[in-house]
Amino acid sequence: MNETLEPPVPWLHDHPSRWRAGTLDLPGLRRAADALRRRPGFDADVRHFAACWQQAYDASPVLTTAMRNNARYLMLVACLCLDHARDPDRPDDSITPGRLIALYARLGRGLVTASPSRVKSMLAHARARGLLRPVVGSGDARRRPLEPSPALRDAMAAWVAGFLRGVAPALSLPEAPARMVARPGFVGELFSYRVAALREDRFSINQGLPAIRWITDREKGYHMFLSLMRGMHLRPDGSAVTSGVAQELADRAGLSRGTARNFILGCRDKGWIVPGEVTQLVLQPVFVDEAMHWIGLEFVWMHAMACAAWRRLDGGN
Repeated sequence: MNETLEPPVPWLHDHPSRWRAGTLDLPGLRRAADALRRRPGFDADVRHFAACWQQAYDASPVLTTAMRNNARYLMLVACLCLDHARDPDRPDDSITPGRLIALYARLGRGLVTASPSRVKSMLAHARARGLLRPVVGSGDARRRPLEPSPALRDAMAAWVAGFLRGVAPALSLPEAPARMVARPGFVGELFSYRVAALREDRFSINQGLPAIRWITDREKGYHMFLSLMRGMHLRPDGSAVTSGVAQELADRAGLSRGTARNFILGCRDKGWIVPGEVTQLVLQPVFVDEAMHWIGLEFVWMHAMACAAWRRLDGGN
């Protein structure tokens, strides 16, 4: 591969395949996100993104059962990254409880929290669900090395494609999302940048965003959040109105009505939303501001990482 690649965006000081401490210019990333979200029509881009993300997620039984909160999402990403970096001549250096626990320990508390027992539990759950499988030809059964199953690879590729379809109207991509995720190694390369940012710059995309952190830690909280964004209409005072029927959020996310109702009540208790007319909710300006900044961050972050991964795998062309 061509290792003379330049940084893909001004807020990175090097290509993300060579991530080291200081590669990320966080204020620059936030400025890029804010510049994007202030474009006319960005609220329509947000509604489109929410629909694409949910469509990709809902179409996959693997994702609906395995990617239910931020902790499980990061575990799947970490597994894909460990596999992506594996030396084919050393099959035992794959996904093991020890290697995953060591990765979490290096990331540290405050960014990713998972005790050794929880890591082992999540790994066992992923294996029982057919997302991970034993490495064929492993010489040390005591280490029980695992690798992503075809089901997990296909599910994560479909999710990335849905994410990129949601971003594409706002930020152009080098190829169609389906073609990008079909390239061998693309999804693993993309997620390796996500983990490198956590490991080297201690950057988590939801840091400094208390509402989003709270939401993504809830059971399918991000899915319900996107349901609010999907029906959102901005108002001149900085607030927004959206549909807020608990049963609709529950049905769309595949949750109980009580779980969705508790999510809405939690947002209300924190002052982020108030009841509106009939079945509407009013999203308060402080919540709308954080939500739009967050989605702007997601757009510019994923777009930059996807373009960087594609170019590296394409030999720098």
